[in-house]
Amino acid sequence: MVYKFSLSRLIPERCLSCGGRARRGFCGGCRAEFLPLEAPQRPIPGGSIGAVASIVTPYTYADPLKSHIHALKFSGARLMGRALGTLLVEQVVELGAAANVDAVVAVPLHRSRFLERGYNQAVEIARPVAGALQLPLLLAGIRRQRHTRPQSDLSAAERRANVAGAFSVGRTFRGLRIAVIDDVVTTGATVTALAQKLLRAQAAAVCVWAVARSA
Repeated sequence: MVYKFSLSRLIPERCLSCGGRARRGFCGGCRAEFLPLEAPQRPIPGGSIGAVASIVTPYTYADPLKSHIHALKFSGARLMGRALGTLLVEQVVELGAAANVDAVVAVPLHRSRFLERGYNQAVEIARPVAGALQLPLLLAGIRRQRHTRPQSDLSAAERRANVAGAFSVGRTFRGLRIAVIDDVVTTGATVTALAQKLLRAQAAAVCVWAVARSA
């Protein structure tokens, strides 16, 4: 006898927030608690995103979403990456933001932080996004070559100085339109520093997709 039941039917998925029944990470009730941005593609006032063609940040960096992002980054909640990536890709699709993108890149971690954490939270978010959009996720040749202080502790000017020269790109991106994925964007200093390196590696354009935007 051949069984055609999917594993998801036998073992219902549970919401990573409340534990109730869910689809793709969060139940509808918990999703409703996340604060959407009125203009998810609007540039950040006073930010430093000159090298970035466009930016998508669907949610405000506030609880309870903030706690879920922290769980992914600092508490080993690796499965949270798929749930957050699903939130992000839904907005990307709704806005039609993937129409002019050829490949996806995740903001890299420095080796010491990667070894400490065991994974890169940006990659965990990027995997379901790339999969849903059927875009290649390009990781090789992109490095965070300098260990930097946490951006959350710094002013806008200090953030820009902190990530100056932090990234290296050792491959060509000739003619490719790249979407850089991260968890949170504030001033845009980190994604701008990476975007500049991608453009120097001959990327045709760079946009940014992040789950949340911090004030």
